[in-house]
Amino acid sequence: MSIYLTIAARYGYVTNTKIKFVIIVDSTNMALRDNEIRSMFRKLHSEYADMVCNPFYIPGEPICSKPFDMNIKNIMTGTV
Repeated sequence: MSIYLTIAARYGYVTNTKIKFVIIVDSTNMALRDNEIRSMFRKLHSEYADMVCNPFYIPGEPICSKPFDMNIKNIMTGTV
């Protein structure tokens, strides 16, 4: 486990409401720049905010939404 963490870059983002997001990427991937990571965090935050604003979402419950999962996967793979 510690070997993996030495070759991984870790980024964190905290919202005004104390929600924390963490992105861990391979540090040998030089294609990702800080502005791209910031953009990912903004998109993740936007998707999360849209999800919790859904009137059918119960706060504290796990998010079980296929569209939400697909949107997050698209953000993380860069296909948005």
